[in-house]
Amino acid sequence: MPASGRLVEARTYVANALTALGMVPVIDPRNARPLTVFVGIPEFTAYTNKVTDITVLVQILAGPPGNLDAADYLLTQAETIINSGLYAISGEPSIWQVGTQELPAYDLTLRIGSLT
Repeated sequence: MPASGRLVEARTYVANALTALGMVPVIDPRNARPLTVFVGIPEFTAYTNKVTDITVLVQILAGPPGNLDAADYLLTQAETIINSGLYAISGEPSIWQVGTQELPAYDLTLRIGSLT
């Protein structure tokens, strides 16, 4: 049975928005590779059974090594997301591990909005 509901809709919304920006979003970590954007499982804050805020962590992945070329790619992609209709509330550089390989990454937390 496929997943459904507001949280799935939030993840799908982010993936579709990234596709519209010309990026390659992935929602299955097994498919994460350089030059993709991993869309994480949404988080939420709830009060009295109403979802009031949904955030989604996206991780932009670059190819190794973590040199200037990788940094330029990560920052350019992050700026593209920040300047789009997606609302980034925080961002920081990180490392994505695929097996024994470490990929340079940039993590952005996106606020999807309030749902009741």
